[in-house]
Amino acid sequence: MRLPRLITMLLASGITLLVAALLLSALPASAATERAAYPPNDGWYYTTRPSPVSTGRVLDLYVDRDFSDGERQHLLSAMRQWNYVLNGFVQFRARLLPNDPTPAMLAQLRRSGGWVVARVDSRHPVAQHGEGTHALAVTTGDRGGFVYVISDRIGNRDLTGVIMHEFGHVLGAGHDGYGLMAPVYNAAMGRCIDQGAVALVARSQRLPMNQLNWCEGPGVGRPNLPTAQAPSDYRTPMATRQR
Repeated sequence: MRLPRLITMLLASGITLLVAALLLSALPASAATERAAYPPNDGWYYTTRPSPVSTGRVLDLYVDRDFSDGERQHLLSAMRQWNYVLNGFVQFRARLLPNDPTPAMLAQLRRSGGWVVARVDSRHPVAQHGEGTHALAVTTGDRGGFVYVISDRIGNRDLTGVIMHEFGHVLGAGHDGYGLMAPVYNAAMGRCIDQGAVALVARSQRLPMNQLNWCEGPGVGRPNLPTAQAPSDYRTPMATRQR
């Protein structure tokens, strides 16, 4: 008689822990956590400016249910890093897209300023025209739209970095000559959100640059990057902002 009760208690405890873990994963990480977790242990870290804002503007992300659990973790990592960098002024908020959304529902999400993060493959129309022909991901829209992740082109590239680049476009940043927002994919440049990427977003969103965070490192403040670029890029990859 005791065994069924024990099993019930263990299941209940497991569900409670799972719910708690999901809730905690959605919370902004502390500065200490960010410094420890991002980027890889190569001497790079995020600055730790205190946030002067408790509740800023929210950008809603609606995540496609076709992403695997592992892929969602990369999406979450990209979102948390941008939320940390934006320091409360702007915040991404993610939720799962409803099952089988209709075109009317998607249109309404866009009109309300929401962004749909969709998992597609190279057969999708967005991947077969223009700069999307060789892209890893494509962002379309202005105040609401779509982030298309072309899953079969990602390969062994860092999905977190690809998504961070796309979220930069969502925030209004164009391409930069260096760093995360460079038009061509480079794993070393996509490791974290650098000062140049933050400056582009600050300009677009009219945010005080001196109250935001960004990635810094040893020496001159920029990593030593390989001169060769990956054959598949961002130019197509990490993004082409289409309107």
